[in-house]
Order: sequence, then C-alpha cells, then structure tokens
Amino acid sequence: MKYIHEILEEVCKLDDRDDRIKCLKENSSIELNTLLQLCYKESLVLDLPKGKPPFTEAANGIPRVPWPKVVRDVVLCRKGDHMTRVKKEKKFIEVLESIHGEDAAILCAFKDGTITNLQNKKYRKITKSLVEATFPGLL
Repeated sequence: MKYIHEILEEVCKLDDRDDRIKCLKENSSIELNTLLQLCYKESLVLDLPKGKPPFTEAANGIPRVPWPKVVRDVVLCRKGDHMTRVKKEKKFIEVLESIHGEDAAILCAFKDGTITNLQNKKYRKITKSLVEATFPGLL
C-alpha cells in the first residue's frame, strides 16, 4: 500500500481533472476515504485543537502502525466520543508519532480542513469538489 502522501502527490501531478478522479478511484481505500471525509465532511469533527501539535517523527520515517489502525485511532478523537479531550490529544500525538512524517503533516491538515494550503499549496488540487466528483455520497 502506498503512503497517503504518495497518493496525493500522484493526484496533484495530473493536470486533467478526469485523470485526477481516475487516480483517486484507483487508489481508493477505507483509510484514504476516511481522511478525505475528515477534511471535508462537516459532520465529522475531531475534538482536537487546530494546528500541528508537538510530536517526534517516526524513526527514519518508517511507520510502525498500519493505516487501518491509524484511522481507527483518529476516529476515536471525534467530538462526542467517550474519551476526555486530553486523552484524545494524547492519542492523536501517538498516531502522528507512528506514521511517516509527511503523512503526519497531511493528517494534521486533514484534521483542520486545510489540505489545499499545506506546504505552499502542494496539495491544492485535493479539493472538496474533486472528492465529491470522485466519490459521490462520501461527504
């Protein structure tokens, strides 16, 4: 499985919108779709402060946790979930420390809904309208 940042970079290199849609569909997974929802679905809100918290990147950029577990842990940080906000923040930091550094930055941007502005707009083509056109009903 590709890293999330690799998929998004591949999509953003494409000039044609139809090609971007095709690429997103080809790389579709529960994890990627959940992250896209996290960014653009208004009813999915995490109970976490805005911004990138302080954390230590995974050693050598090598993730220690598979993406399905990452997404499960992040979803536990939703508003209205049973954990206290402090536990949610701690869980989120643990997740960030367990994944590739580039994916951690992307995860923070998805959390804040700012993926299109991340790293000098490197992912500016990952828009809400692109997600809606690619996966109708996802949002």
